[in-house]
Amino acid sequence: MLLKPFRLLTKMGQEKNTPLGSIGSVLWGFDMLLEVLEKTREKYNIEKPDEKKKNQKLSHLATCIDHAHGLFSKYYELTDKTEAYIVAMVLDPRQKYKYFFHHWNKKHHPGVKRKTEAMYKEFRVDDDAGTSSSTVDSQQSNKKRKVDDDFDILGHRFGKEEDVQDELERYLNSSKLTLSTQEANWTFDIIAWWKANEMVYPTLARMAYELYSIPSMSAEVERVFSRYYFEIVY
Repeated sequence: MLLKPFRLLTKMGQEKNTPLGSIGSVLWGFDMLLEVLEKTREKYNIEKPDEKKKNQKLSHLATCIDHAHGLFSKYYELTDKTEAYIVAMVLDPRQKYKYFFHHWNKKHHPGVKRKTEAMYKEFRVDDDAGTSSSTVDSQQSNKKRKVDDDFDILGHRFGKEEDVQDELERYLNSSKLTLSTQEANWTFDIIAWWKANEMVYPTLARMAYELYSIPSMSAEVERVFSRYYFEIVY
């Protein structure tokens, strides 16, 4: 029973072209498996040896749990070296910051926000860069802007640009997506959601496409590399 959750999440992490197989599942996966180890320790009254008990002889199960907990904690800490793991979870419209506020210690909350904002600034593109697919479209857009300066139809209808809330703030302040059934959550397509909302959150959508394309495990990447190397050499 102890290894069942490890097997389940490992298989999920190997899924191709799904959010469960992306880095968006790494942090909550670590949290759940560390919790399994902690609960097993409590169930069997296993105490981690401290300095006073360093000579205490541990059972085989206790030794395995301590070793596993140590390795998991080591690799968990390494995820803190990049914003990608946190931001990938924030970009799930069903979670946003809620997961971290619910499961993580309060002292880590400012860091979650700081990392999200830092990556957003890296990806953000100024309006001047334009999104037109041709020079003609760009010229027409510029003409409209000149007219808008004198007779600002859009500003009158939707508010001045300086009054418009930042894209990241709009996303975080909007209601969290709540699905009615477990089946709906299992089959939810994050990429499809971002495609549907790309015009509303263009920068965040671009971030989501890149982050969710990163696999949570390197096993498949290594297999592809090994196969290609084998074909080249032999």
